[in-house]
Amino acid sequence: MLNADELLIKTDDLKAMHEQSGHFEYRDRVRSIMNGGTNGISALLGQEAKNYDVDLPIPNLINSGLEHLAQKLGRMPDIKVDAYAESERAKTKADKLERIVTSLDASSKMEMQLPQAARWLPGYGFCVWIIRQKKSPEGIMYPHAELRDPYDCYPGYYGADQQPKELALIRLVPNQVIKSMYPQAKVTIDENSAFPSGYSKFKYTDGFSRSWDNHTGDGTELVEYYDEEGTYVFLPETKQILDFTPNPIKSGPRFVVSKRFSFDRLSGQYDHVLGLMAAMAKINVLSIIAMEDSVFTETNIIGELESGNYKRGRLAVNYLTPGSQVAKPPNNIPYQLFTQIDRIERQLRVGSSYPVSDDAISPNSFVTGRGLQELLSSVDLNVKEYQLSLKTAIEELDYKRLEMDQALNGNTKKPLAGYLNGTAYAENYTPSTDIAGMYKTRRIYGVMAGFDEPTKIVSGLQLLQAGIIDKETLQENMDGLDNVQKINDRILKDEAERTLFETLKIQASQGDPKATMALVQIYKSPNEMQKILDKFYTATEPEVPEGEAALLEQMMGGGQQPQPGPAPDVRSLLLGGLQGGA
Repeated sequence: MLNADELLIKTDDLKAMHEQSGHFEYRDRVRSIMNGGTNGISALLGQEAKNYDVDLPIPNLINSGLEHLAQKLGRMPDIKVDAYAESERAKTKADKLERIVTSLDASSKMEMQLPQAARWLPGYGFCVWIIRQKKSPEGIMYPHAELRDPYDCYPGYYGADQQPKELALIRLVPNQVIKSMYPQAKVTIDENSAFPSGYSKFKYTDGFSRSWDNHTGDGTELVEYYDEEGTYVFLPETKQILDFTPNPIKSGPRFVVSKRFSFDRLSGQYDHVLGLMAAMAKINVLSIIAMEDSVFTETNIIGELESGNYKRGRLAVNYLTPGSQVAKPPNNIPYQLFTQIDRIERQLRVGSSYPVSDDAISPNSFVTGRGLQELLSSVDLNVKEYQLSLKTAIEELDYKRLEMDQALNGNTKKPLAGYLNGTAYAENYTPSTDIAGMYKTRRIYGVMAGFDEPTKIVSGLQLLQAGIIDKETLQENMDGLDNVQKINDRILKDEAERTLFETLKIQASQGDPKATMALVQIYKSPNEMQKILDKFYTATEPEVPEGEAALLEQMMGGGQQPQPGPAPDVRSLLLGGLQGGA
């Protein structure tokens, strides 16, 4: 177990490693640009631009590109657990494990975390999940995956397996919150920082500036340090360890890092185009200044003005002596200078893999389907790489969550409820028997994951027509079609109802009175069409009159069935056939 001095040294080393690599400077600048406002303008145009108004007309193409990219990456991949044997018992266990992981995803709200992770992963170059226990409303502990802001995170060396073994999180936490969570903490509480109820105004922030979860920006720096041994919470200011939680899992520390693929160091997708974005902002501002200067250019008067001061604007009238001249000097800047902004925009889009088609702009130079496919191929490959990084991280999250659940809650019977593959489920599970060391899962993105909706429809119909996928696979990849089984049941029901109704109309046109009466009933009560068709096509036993029933009973020998005789031989059958023919 580490002491406070060792924790302080390790935290400083991790922080210095990121600052010296140069990535933290980009991280800070990208964050300011994405947040916009005055800090975003100064991050682009320099510190001298701090006094500019926030309404300075600068198009934030980096933020727009990140939003469109995140919308392609923010979908949760499907869960798949493979059976370890070709037996019904193994398949049943694999299906239950899928339901367990789906329930854990729902309790962690992974569908809400993925869109946020899809913004942090390209922007910062990595994103971090912390695994801890969380209590359910029933008072039962479950493993919980918690997404953390990468701006506060300092991972250690990634190594050959691309997964660091230590992580430091530095945050600024209000003293009131620290004291309520850790009563032994040596912090001073400012009574003005709390409401009369005793709760702090805000909760957390990072250690450098205000953020979305602590707008006050006040408090004391708090460090969380994670390694394979456990989790430490300590105050660097007083060198006081507030809490230590041993690591219950053997597969590694209680965190997972999803990293963007890069050449030699951690880098975000937009680190290389910040200069282009700054140049684009400068040219955009200069073009607007030039337009204003050309409108409000000076007026030169050669002669004498009889009406006093020279008036400008609409409906203005000036009286000049004969022979006077009024002229505005031309202040036109060559058009080619401002067309450079188009070239910079193209360079920025190429460098950040941000196609114009994401903004619903048609690429005019590629109007054919093949040309558009070539244009978007690099973007699709970029999306696939991000999906690979996210998919691998979520699979590792599944592994560690299942391992933690079995290690800490092995013999606890837990309720399990959720919705999977169009079917709702509610059951119980015991980690020691239902998980039993099966921690491995597979996360699968659909065949059209990352496509926009029009592209999904067109590509899906082409794949369906070519026989590459079936109708149900196409439905599973369409957004909004949650209960595919119920939808297919309705489709089959509509087809059967349509066929039965067409058959009913044919029978009615042929003079069947029963079919005609059924059509009349449908005409009067169209809402009861299903009941009428069901009654019409239900087979009924024919009614036999009493006299005919008695006669049939006498012919059958008092109602007894005749005993079957021996089967005739071939010779008898042939002779009978010849006699009948004669």
